[in-house]
Amino acid sequence: MIGRFSRPGVYRELLQQAEFLRVIIAGILALLSFLLDRGIYPASAITHSFNLSEDTIATIAMVFALASVTINGLPIIWGGIKGLVQRKLNVDELVSLAIIACLVRGDFLEAAFVSFVMMLGALIEEAASNSARKSIQSLIGIAPQTATVLINGRAITKPINEVKVGEILLVKPGERIPVDAVVRKGSSAVDESSITGEAIPCEKTMGDKVYAGTLNQNGVVEIETTKVGENTTLGKVIKLVSEAEAHRPQVVRLVDRYARWFTPVILSCAGLAWLITGDVDRAITVLIVGCPCALVLAAPTATVATIGRAARAGILIKQGQFIEESARADVVLFDKTGTLTQGSPRVDNIIPAAGVDDKEVLTLAASVEKNSTHPFARAVLKAANYARVTLIKAEEVYTSIGLGVQAWVGGKQIQIGSVYIGGESAMTFPVELRRSLDSIKERGATPLVVYRDKVPMGIISVSDQVRSSSAKTVSMLKELGIRQVGVLSGDHEKSVRIVAGSVGAKNTWSEMKPQDKHNIIKDFQASGNVVMFVGDGINDAPALASANVGIAMGAFGTDVALDTADIALMNDDISKIPFLISLGRRMNMIIKFNLAFGLIFNAAAVLASGGGFLTPIMGAVVHNIGSVIVVLCSASMAFTKE
Repeated sequence: MIGRFSRPGVYRELLQQAEFLRVIIAGILALLSFLLDRGIYPASAITHSFNLSEDTIATIAMVFALASVTINGLPIIWGGIKGLVQRKLNVDELVSLAIIACLVRGDFLEAAFVSFVMMLGALIEEAASNSARKSIQSLIGIAPQTATVLINGRAITKPINEVKVGEILLVKPGERIPVDAVVRKGSSAVDESSITGEAIPCEKTMGDKVYAGTLNQNGVVEIETTKVGENTTLGKVIKLVSEAEAHRPQVVRLVDRYARWFTPVILSCAGLAWLITGDVDRAITVLIVGCPCALVLAAPTATVATIGRAARAGILIKQGQFIEESARADVVLFDKTGTLTQGSPRVDNIIPAAGVDDKEVLTLAASVEKNSTHPFARAVLKAANYARVTLIKAEEVYTSIGLGVQAWVGGKQIQIGSVYIGGESAMTFPVELRRSLDSIKERGATPLVVYRDKVPMGIISVSDQVRSSSAKTVSMLKELGIRQVGVLSGDHEKSVRIVAGSVGAKNTWSEMKPQDKHNIIKDFQASGNVVMFVGDGINDAPALASANVGIAMGAFGTDVALDTADIALMNDDISKIPFLISLGRRMNMIIKFNLAFGLIFNAAAVLASGGGFLTPIMGAVVHNIGSVIVVLCSASMAFTKE
């Protein structure tokens, strides 16, 4: 029954279960009992050949029926007893009463058939439920079980659980990468679609990161292990998706409130059917069909299928509640850099102050930014690499959230970031640099001001390209009925407006610190809006945490994003957001349909049973048909197209 076969985390094939064999054996015993009891061939031919008396045949038939009930019925009765002891909703008790009633009346064959049909139906429900978990199963299936480790030049095959961080692995063409790692030798095209949903292979060469479960296509590479087992990106995906099964959507939590009334109501209906008609069979059938299995299955199966489908598209969802919230979202706010833009900015100009060399500006800036993960920092470091400047060791590096980074370099305090990071120095900014600052802002680029001991040394102009998918994403969000799409950014107003205008977002907030973004989101929520915020997962923690749904970009292998956000886009593809919203809306619709269908189906079955239209065996069959229909509806979520 439900407590035994519909728990989350069951990934077994039906025909591989010993349970299935026991159920079938018990079913065969029930069938033999029926054939003997009715004197039907071939049982009649066998009994005649042994010249058995009618009493002996009846006894054998009864023994077969009782053996069948023992195999199939006792687990159901035991499940009902455990439910009563633990004071938990467990619909096994209703069927248990029906089986016991049949036994008390001496209807052993009927008890055997009811037990068989209910157990077989539960196994079929499990098989159907597993189809809703196909996406999760496919993730588990792609994880390699062994790895080729290079030790002193020798290739040794090890079980994956024996591989350690720092070991060098050899991966040949056509093999799946077993761990998260960095390429140390060789190059290849790697198919990452199993995790990101991106069909185009990525070229990987020395220094690039590769991830467990992805497919090495055409080159031999040597990789250095950085993460193994559950700590890999694939391991985290599997863990989070599996844990999300336990979530019970809001609509089901409402049903849970009234769940304790199910058993008393069905018992009352069975009692009334008996009192009014005097027919015990009707009361027994009411007990069987009254089990709210379809209601219990309605949400978990749909949630599992939805989360699995999202994972296949490169959308990692931490809990089922965030799919629900995504479906309800009416305000979507984006960070700018690395979200609406590509996150690969480049330095397009360096304007030094009078008497300062531009290489000196770049050297000090890159020295401070060396260990920063911000896209602008990466742009500065890339420019320094191209210019072949020598970096100086930076000490006491400190990030001022929303302003920039500062450190001590060669005994001097160096600051790089917004013009305001210089404090009072921003008020006496040199006129010639002020003109350059305004010019950079006017064309939509971002100025990074470099200070040395509070004195402006120069400005580094950084520009980023808008993602090709950003405008289409905003357009699709509007088509879905999202009331407001806006941009929250720490960048200057001109840059934010240019980017927002190019993607079709009318509402903008610029020069915002993390706390300011948090406050804007809270203002929307205070007005009754459900807010979805999309950021880079690095410096948007307050906004990601305060939004109803926080979605992190740059999540592929980034622990910060996985820890901070509710949902992570594994391939940095914001065009997946409309699909996520549509998926959530469809899931909610499926769950509501399942619940409505379950209630109506149960009510109709109870009325039909009370009216004498169903026998106990027919009731068991009808009951399981309803449950399987609900599970199959949920499983359809796994086939939702983008």
